[in-house]
Amino acid sequence: MIIRAQENLWTVPVSCSPEEVLSLASLAVEGLALLHPSLRRWYALPSSPKEECISLDDSSALLARMEQDVGKDRRRFGDFETLGASLTLANVDNDRDWRKPGLAVLDLNPTTGFNSFSLVRPEPFGEAIPSLMVNALIGLVKTMRPSFACVDVKSRTPEKGLVTYQIDRRLYQHREFFGWMGFVPAQITHGQICDAHAVHPVDGLGTIIVSVPGVFDPCDDAQVERVHRLEMDLASYNLLPVTDPHFKG
Repeated sequence: MIIRAQENLWTVPVSCSPEEVLSLASLAVEGLALLHPSLRRWYALPSSPKEECISLDDSSALLARMEQDVGKDRRRFGDFETLGASLTLANVDNDRDWRKPGLAVLDLNPTTGFNSFSLVRPEPFGEAIPSLMVNALIGLVKTMRPSFACVDVKSRTPEKGLVTYQIDRRLYQHREFFGWMGFVPAQITHGQICDAHAVHPVDGLGTIIVSVPGVFDPCDDAQVERVHRLEMDLASYNLLPVTDPHFKG
């Protein structure tokens, strides 16, 4: 059973104002809303038990919350101009629904350059899961223009328990993983990476590559082997970022 599928997108770290982050979030969810009815309404998550969820439609309240959060961060870490606004959104507005299948979470953090879109227990999306994830990634790449993106999957089986591709099944320890699908800032053809299931050029920005058909399960050895072959191809083209330059390969 798939527990979570998470798209990770790396952007150039930059300090953004609450207004800039809200604009980015609005563009991102505008695209997501077209993919499934349950992705049409989004709420900012509270940062403390005393706070409540705020609808993305309530821009004034949301901007005030983000301004407050930036102030808290600067009091805690130092009054650095590089500490900008961030925003975490979900398609639910209460704890009860947070625990139900079909949860979606969008996390935008321009300051660190790490952003993500997750589906948690995605079974309510049914057969639409693969196309939803691909189209979500295409939309987010167009909106955010990342330097790299990958998709991690967490699964559970009675035999193996919890298995996460990034932690348990990745090929390289000194490079970023690619996983189920991802984005590279280069024009790649299917002929260059024959082991890939599909490639999708993205408006001259680069290419989204899908490793395997259907829903990737990191407990499936055959699927993992195919992902590994793709990651080896990407590494040979120097398209899988090195995280530890002391290692080679």
